[in-house]
Amino acid sequence: MALTQTEAQHIIRKLGESGIPPARNLEAYTVGIDSILGTLKDEYLGGYLRDGGSSFKLVVGEYGSGKSHFLYRLRDLAWELGYVVSRTELSPKECPYDNQLKVYQAVAGNLIYHSPNADSADTSGLEAFLENHFFQTLKTLGVENPKTSVGLDVRVNLWLDTVLRFNIESPSFRHAIYYYFRAVAEENEANKRLIGAWLRGESVALKDVRAFSITEKLDKTVAFKMMRSLAQAVHELGYAGLVLLFDEGDRMVSIGSSRTEKVACDNLREVIDRCAGESLPSALFVYAVPPYFVTNIAPNYEALSQRISSKVKFSRQNPFSVQISLDHLDYPGEELLRLIGEKLLGVYETAYQMNFNHELQRENIAALAAGCASLLSTSHRRHFVKSLVTMLTEQRVSGEHIYEEDNLNGVLRDVTEQLGRTETGEY
Repeated sequence: MALTQTEAQHIIRKLGESGIPPARNLEAYTVGIDSILGTLKDEYLGGYLRDGGSSFKLVVGEYGSGKSHFLYRLRDLAWELGYVVSRTELSPKECPYDNQLKVYQAVAGNLIYHSPNADSADTSGLEAFLENHFFQTLKTLGVENPKTSVGLDVRVNLWLDTVLRFNIESPSFRHAIYYYFRAVAEENEANKRLIGAWLRGESVALKDVRAFSITEKLDKTVAFKMMRSLAQAVHELGYAGLVLLFDEGDRMVSIGSSRTEKVACDNLREVIDRCAGESLPSALFVYAVPPYFVTNIAPNYEALSQRISSKVKFSRQNPFSVQISLDHLDYPGEELLRLIGEKLLGVYETAYQMNFNHELQRENIAALAAGCASLLSTSHRRHFVKSLVTMLTEQRVSGEHIYEEDNLNGVLRDVTEQLGRTETGEY
């Protein structure tokens, strides 16, 4: 699909200001991850997960290597194939990985109901997901209004009865889903608020929800059980499965202290074991980390280290490897940067409704790519795209010209300074 000018401008501004990818339209400049995404589709999303399997993958990449970009593209692929997605950025306060309740709350809050209609905005949150699913079900059933003069439409009641037979580990979770759907059908806002608060993982007194056959308090002790129940509910509702994307960030802030590290690593080991079993049906659990996690943290915990260590990285030849390395993509470093640059050249032209001299700008892009590849780690792609947008803007404003060595060195000095500030926490 061709980008609109507004979409292209959004991409250029995001990349030019921070180098951080936007949440939409990343396919316009994606390069180098087709084989990884294709293998995930062929080996997991296309069949194995649909049939009830589950899997855990560890995405490993240094700062600026494209972890967020990769997760967004995986999200888009999952949507195309009928999966429900929740993408969570882990943090020490809002979502520390050593606290399973907060992780569940974040997953529930970030669960996305994705509409295939490009003009419709996606909605986030478990309640919004359930409501959208319910109204979509009404269309499938041919029901315009679920309420009649004598109660709910018989077709709606029959469908609700099937929810009570869902194979979900927690009976309380199954009943919460059922009664939430019923509250939506009956337009009972009070019940929606109460059940919704329990589903979100808020502190709700059991006496207040006992009328809905909810007998478990959703706290730290049952949070992972509820995560499993959520995956099971999504599967039972007829979706291809659930894709959970966790972005740890570049400095492992959510599990960085010694006090929380062991708990977080134990939680992660449990996730991997659950994926190896059958209690997370049709679920893909993806955890994105910097190499520091693999080399410095995991080795302190033998049980975890054994599960994630891998001499061979994920590829078409090794689709069962746990580790997906973003330092080993479809093209070598300099060629990868050049190809990204050539795609972004087209995005920039769309953003400003203009045409560059492609032959001249390809020379500039090649020079910038060569300079970055020679001076920087190939993982610092973020700084290449940020520098490229700066370079193209200068060319647009001041006129096109071959980027001289002094200009190139100036850009590379800026990039190097940014890297230094990032690594010391000043950026």
